[in-house]
Amino acid sequence: MNDFSGTAKKCELSFADDAVPDLPKSSVLSEENPDIVVLLVDDKALIGKVVSRMLKTEADIEFHYCQSAQEAMRVANEIFPTVILQDLVMPEIDGLAMVQYFRSKTKTRHVPLIVLSAEEDAKVKAKAFALGANDYIVKLPDKIELVARIRYHSQSYINMLQRNAAYEALGESKKKAENEREAAEYAKKKIMDSIRYAGMIQQALLPDPEFVKKHLPDSFILWNPRDLVGGDIFFAEFLPTGFIIAVIDCTGHGIPGAFMTMIASSGIRRIIEGEGCHDPAKILKRLNFIVKTTLQQTSEHASCDDGMDVSVCFVSVPGQGADLKTSAGRQLVFAGAKLNLVCVQNGEAEFIRGDRQSIGYKQSRKYDIDFDFTNHVINIEKGMRFYMYTDGFVDQLGGNKRRTFGTSRFLQMLSENSTTPFEEQEKNFLETFDAYRNKNERQDDMTIIGFRVF
Repeated sequence: MNDFSGTAKKCELSFADDAVPDLPKSSVLSEENPDIVVLLVDDKALIGKVVSRMLKTEADIEFHYCQSAQEAMRVANEIFPTVILQDLVMPEIDGLAMVQYFRSKTKTRHVPLIVLSAEEDAKVKAKAFALGANDYIVKLPDKIELVARIRYHSQSYINMLQRNAAYEALGESKKKAENEREAAEYAKKKIMDSIRYAGMIQQALLPDPEFVKKHLPDSFILWNPRDLVGGDIFFAEFLPTGFIIAVIDCTGHGIPGAFMTMIASSGIRRIIEGEGCHDPAKILKRLNFIVKTTLQQTSEHASCDDGMDVSVCFVSVPGQGADLKTSAGRQLVFAGAKLNLVCVQNGEAEFIRGDRQSIGYKQSRKYDIDFDFTNHVINIEKGMRFYMYTDGFVDQLGGNKRRTFGTSRFLQMLSENSTTPFEEQEKNFLETFDAYRNKNERQDDMTIIGFRVF
């Protein structure tokens, strides 16, 4: 891109800044063998030829020469020079004015600029440096010196461009990460808001603890989901002839478990309230049928293999005119689908096991839709305390050896608290659970219902 025409025209230069340019897109920003791009501006063609000859053997140096200042402005915008060699004496423009012009333009503002002069002049040097020149060479210098200065200034400029590009990329990366974080937080908030609302719906399906307390003063209900929603629910229905209490532990916990509780709640209400069935064993059998047919589990090829463990108690009370101080007519009938009942009398805990058959799950010999559950009848004596529970307490890992709390320890806890008021029992059980769990993660949802009839 040589211009040897020698045409000299007075160049009127504007120092108004132009638009902010893109950074160089060529190998100037490549970390591997970045190109050095030299722009020489000198009105003497001989200087251009000599410098061209000096740099010809330097494979990584790309040389451009302009004989007129006006042409140099255009070329500088096209080639993205890494260093500019500029003559101090030009026929069309004062060399110092040209230095000032290069520094006023965004594309050349930071490009290293080496002023070439025929003589040493301290005042001119000082003024050139004040206007933004980076170096000053008396022409013509030795080739080794010229190449060294070109390389030094070009490499400094290239390093600056690469650093700025890295900062820009980092800034974009941080901005992108921040945007993604904000989007994730927004999505999380929406999900958590939905789950909290689902938790409110799930609680609305449960019997009001105050209502239960009104009909059964000596009782407590400890319902403690592991997450905002859970797979444990309970049910209570008070009748003229007695009352029914059920505890249900559905597959999983969190949202999957909560979905199953909807089926369980709907099913048990339909059986007890709609169909008027009060027999615990029949309630379980009917619930087993409803769950299996609702989830289409009546064949071995069913896709859904979920279910629940359930315990149901029906407590009959004496009719009108009966002696409320005796046990006459007071019976508890219990049936369990893989959940058990504990009866505590005189500090001794008796374990009443439910059937080893769950509700739901895929149809098989193990999970039969026609399974007949077993009723266990207990004649209630004064002071008897009953406890229905899911496995969230006994299966919790903790202690010094990080083992499950276990059934034996659970029965011992019930026995030790059997004479304690029910309100205190609930508090004591929670404290025992938290102390045993310590820093271990919660394993499952937890439900315990304790009550005394008289």
